[in-house]
Amino acid sequence: MADYGKILKKKIENGFTASLYQFNQIGKNSSYTEIMKKNYENGFSQVIINTELMLTITESMLRDEWTLISIHIDDPSVDEETKQEINSFVEMIRSNPLNFNKLSNYLDWALDEGSIFIDKIKMSKKIDDEYPFCELYSNGLLFGSAKDVVFANYLQKIVEDYLNE
Repeated sequence: MADYGKILKKKIENGFTASLYQFNQIGKNSSYTEIMKKNYENGFSQVIINTELMLTITESMLRDEWTLISIHIDDPSVDEETKQEINSFVEMIRSNPLNFNKLSNYLDWALDEGSIFIDKIKMSKKIDDEYPFCELYSNGLLFGSAKDVVFANYLQKIVEDYLNE
């Protein structure tokens, strides 16, 4: 689990703060349940990344020359035509990030507060001849070689701003 982290929030005097808990030690002396229970006892709770946040994070990363690799929708009620349409938007965004507006407009109906339409996004960026990647899940789980960079440079501020609106 060394490549996994979980975005957690904690109530502070002026609102909420977001932090990334690294799951480097799972399986050695503790389990996910034990670790999360300990975090909850220390005042932390899970952050849910709704569709609005997913799109805000994606747009922010695209502006910084990240590449959108994929968007996953696991809702069984979503038909294949809708999934294919979203995949075609992803392809258009890869060739020109300005096409993100088309995806955003298409998903406007899914932006109800708390809506969890997008289950996961995967993004990558060329850095020093390498292509680190990050997967962000709607349950606040981060996976990949770029999770720390993504959290520090994008997620923390966006999530805190959202929580403290």
